[in-house]
Amino acid sequence: MKLYEMPFTAYYHQFVLIEADDLTEECAEKVNVTEDDCYALCSSYCAEDGLLMFNVLSIGTKENYGKGLDLPEMLAYYPMDLVAEKEALIVEADFSMIEKNHPFMQRMDAMTDEDVQMTRWDERLDMLRDLYYPDSVLTGIVADQILMEYDMVITGTEGPFLKGSLAEEPEEDLGLHIGDRILALPYVSGDEVRLFALFAGDHLTREEEAARQQIIDKMTSLGFDFYGYSLKN
Repeated sequence: MKLYEMPFTAYYHQFVLIEADDLTEECAEKVNVTEDDCYALCSSYCAEDGLLMFNVLSIGTKENYGKGLDLPEMLAYYPMDLVAEKEALIVEADFSMIEKNHPFMQRMDAMTDEDVQMTRWDERLDMLRDLYYPDSVLTGIVADQILMEYDMVITGTEGPFLKGSLAEEPEEDLGLHIGDRILALPYVSGDEVRLFALFAGDHLTREEEAARQQIIDKMTSLGFDFYGYSLKN
């Protein structure tokens, strides 16, 4: 299976063996790279700008890919656009992989708000995510009674809403601009989960603000947030 065909949550922070071919040559400053070293054992993280990156823990063959795993530093870093079309498979982690990867992931995660981090584990959003910037998700906005989808960059959650900012200028005259606040709710369309922007824009009317707060208060009192129902103490 090619990497781009995998759901984001299937490999995010996990361990994936990528048939990297000549990309393993980027590891030559750290380890001796031979012609047989066509596979890279990687994990993945989002850089500070949101770009999906793959950190190389070790390289080798499909059967033996432990070269460099004993080194404390990563061997290389691949942006998604370099490896999206590569064949890849998820591998079961062993202690040495976790021991090397965990401190690195902690440092990378420290760059991101904890609320945003939580949304990255939500598999409902996988079909809506941008391939290269996973925090950017398609969100439906009504224009002339037609639901049009635009990219929204996730900034967190607020009660039952997924919170974000508009990432692209709408073609229609919606009075919205890049960076405007979006509060979206998930809904089921066929067998897929989509997002619908119930509130959009930085300047809601007094009535809209009251409605927004009423929804948040009511859903919170019932134990519901963006992730569903949770029993509160």
